[in-house]
Amino acid sequence: MSDLALPWPALLAIGLALASFVGVLAARWPAALADSPAPTATDLLARLCRPPSHCPHCHTRLRIYELIPVLSWLAQRGRCRHCQAPLGMGDTMLELTGAALALLLGWRHGADGLGLAAGLLFAFTLLALAWLDARSLWLPDALTLPLLWAGLLYTSLRAPAALSEHVWAAALGYGLLAGLNAIHLVLRRRHGLGGGDAKLLAALGAWLGLWALPQILTLAALGGLIWALFTRQRALAFGPWLAAAGLAGWLWPGVTLL
Repeated sequence: MSDLALPWPALLAIGLALASFVGVLAARWPAALADSPAPTATDLLARLCRPPSHCPHCHTRLRIYELIPVLSWLAQRGRCRHCQAPLGMGDTMLELTGAALALLLGWRHGADGLGLAAGLLFAFTLLALAWLDARSLWLPDALTLPLLWAGLLYTSLRAPAALSEHVWAAALGYGLLAGLNAIHLVLRRRHGLGGGDAKLLAALGAWLGLWALPQILTLAALGGLIWALFTRQRALAFGPWLAAAGLAGWLWPGVTLL
């Protein structure tokens, strides 16, 4: 992996650290809002940071060497060092996914520092949204809307001539899923999609452009359908599939399946 904006050990460390943060965010953010639906920014930050990391079983505070992504889990053989209760693999798999994403982004952007920074922002915001939606069926505006504006800003810097197309892509992405939800509401008297799904597709349009939307929707729908058939879940989080399709579009922009 030559001609990288960052050496691969740095990419690996960044991916592990960001994914570990995503895991903490997804675990604590919904619980913080459950206690108070409209906390101030200061209160929300305090709830995200406290209490310090601890074992979910015995509540013993974890030390720094017990918080190293992946390695701590391996060293402890998947069990709490204090109470020996088994620790799930969910966060470890998330951290490995983050490491793989960072390495793929390094490969994708090479020595392009701005592209790598934008790719990390895009990919790990999508990872946070996917993890939050999978755990809590929630795609917060505090992530989807800044992601949308960041996509338009990046486009204005890298391809100003394409900015109008990306604006239309954001509008069409939102309109497509919001319209489908409105039709479902009329026919079935209940929502078929959350408002966050429409905002997420709008953000993907802002980053990837108009012609990426059909492929994103097709891949996300196929992934969600296969998962629903396999798991027989009645309430399906669509955000992870949109996020995965958007990431595929960013990492392999020249590949078209349609």
